[in-house]
Amino acid sequence: MFAGWKKLFRSKIKDEDWGVDTLTVWYIALTDLGMTQDEFNQAKRKSLSLSWPPTAPADFLDLARAGKQSEYLDIQTAFETACRCAGMRGDVERDWRHPTVLETANRIGWGNLASAGNGFIKYFATVYEQVIIEHKNGANFEIPKTHRIEAPKPARLNDDSPIAQDWEKMKARFGVGRPRQETVEV
Repeated sequence: MFAGWKKLFRSKIKDEDWGVDTLTVWYIALTDLGMTQDEFNQAKRKSLSLSWPPTAPADFLDLARAGKQSEYLDIQTAFETACRCAGMRGDVERDWRHPTVLETANRIGWGNLASAGNGFIKYFATVYEQVIIEHKNGANFEIPKTHRIEAPKPARLNDDSPIAQDWEKMKARFGVGRPRQETVEV
């Protein structure tokens, strides 16, 4: 690829900029970024129509992945989200981030996910990928809306109401609301 770029871009690429060290760095970076052979071939083809060669591995990878942002979470993020939400106790609002994550959690079991370690991700991935396939084929998974009832606010008495007047009489009768008088024995 670099030799082809050198021929195509000529003076825009200096020989010393594209040595063995650069090749090694690019190889490591593209591997870490998870580039597939198909993406590599597509990016290489697209790079030939540029006026300048890509200067960073991530820019090169973007040539293949441009406009391909998936609506689904990646497996690691989906797994972490499912474990976190499944581990929450009580009536709390859970942020599943996508209906496929909730559906996967329902199929696996919240208790299993709440106590799952990283070794469980392999099984999670198989179920999650199946759920994504079903979703792409038209299955409708939804995150249910939570309906919470607010606690009642304390009532305020209207000073003119008969109940408020009775209340004031009771407070006066039992000494509620006035300072206590302490008696001291001598």
